[in-house]
Amino acid sequence: MKFGIRLRLLLAAVFPAIVVVSLLLFGFLDRHAADLVEALRDRGLASARQLGVAAEFPLFANHTEGLQRLTDAAMAGDRQIVAAAIYSAEGKSRSVSGRFSSPPPPLSAREESIVGNTLRVVVPIRAAAPVDDPFSDAGLAASSGGQGALLGYAVVELSLEVLNKQKRDLLNWSFATTFVGLLIAVMLSTLIAASVTRPIDHISRVVARIGEGELTTRTDVGKTGALASLARGIDAMAAQVAVTQDELRQQVALATEELRQQKEAAELTARVDPLTGLASRRAFTEKAEIEMLRSSRYGVPLSLIMIDLDHFKAINDNHGHPTGDAVLVSFARTLTQVVREVDVIGRLGGEEFAVLLPDTGAAEAVQAAERMRQAVAGSSLYVRGQQLSYSASFGVAAFDQTELSLSEFLARADAALYRAKAEGRNRVALADAPA
Repeated sequence: MKFGIRLRLLLAAVFPAIVVVSLLLFGFLDRHAADLVEALRDRGLASARQLGVAAEFPLFANHTEGLQRLTDAAMAGDRQIVAAAIYSAEGKSRSVSGRFSSPPPPLSAREESIVGNTLRVVVPIRAAAPVDDPFSDAGLAASSGGQGALLGYAVVELSLEVLNKQKRDLLNWSFATTFVGLLIAVMLSTLIAASVTRPIDHISRVVARIGEGELTTRTDVGKTGALASLARGIDAMAAQVAVTQDELRQQVALATEELRQQKEAAELTARVDPLTGLASRRAFTEKAEIEMLRSSRYGVPLSLIMIDLDHFKAINDNHGHPTGDAVLVSFARTLTQVVREVDVIGRLGGEEFAVLLPDTGAAEAVQAAERMRQAVAGSSLYVRGQQLSYSASFGVAAFDQTELSLSEFLARADAALYRAKAEGRNRVALADAPA
């Protein structure tokens, strides 16, 4: 990570410099190369003009030896001249020194052209107009470039090797200078990048540890250099996050505890009848199904007692529902005092109750129901200063393994209960075995 950041910073610092220096370098090289070519052209033109001026009279006089000496002298006077020639106005060669790279094209007015690795310059030779001083500038101009009669052409060909060598030397020098400059720039940029990347790397590590949950981690300001203000800001942010995290953790803990309490209260409400404190229909059903499975598997007896308060509607109508609720509470308390700890009492709804008796056969269940009936009949409570007594009817059923559901078991006990009511209430009736 540190190397990647340093590399990016280095490229950000050096790449623009490389682009700018390269553009300046190539612009300079192109400009300087053009200047070198232009200088060589001026040099070739001057040599050709000088040859043309000197060749005017020998050419006019048809003095071949003189013309040859002139072309030889032109080559001897300049090492870059590889060939020199004088041509007549009709284009016929009058004298040639050296070797041209290719035959000259049809000759016309002055021209310069690069042929292969040479520069060829052609200058027309014209008869000079009469002047008082033939060696003055006016005389030279009249003989080489005036409007006199065309006598011929002076042709000079110069080698470009020296020019190309100068270009290569310039290119090498420029590249060497640029490389050294860029190397220095890279070194300085590396030092600058290192001074930035080390603090960034330290800060990044701290931020990563904070992100992993180490909220007490802080930066070492001495290692952050120019980024000290950023480091202090991150430390302040981490401290605030830690405080917020603690507050959030406390709020979550409080909310979790509240949810747990609410869940327990809801479960308790669902499993306990709020008025009597007995098992709800749901809790009683779950327990009964478990006992039925145990009885079927191990062959132990199991009995069920259905109970219904006698004339309970009349109690509500004559004394009010608060009195009816008080009767239900008193009835539940009486049953709780009579049954065993293993027995399960449940309120199935209204004034209807059930008692589950594990490990109890039919005869024992009838005896237990009779004890309950007597306890209920002997109980009473006072309402507005008057004693109020009540009774209940009981239906007993012993579990039979042929019964496949709790509803069948309850139905037989309920049938016995209705028979007890039909026979006069306040009595116990035993259900018949399943058909």
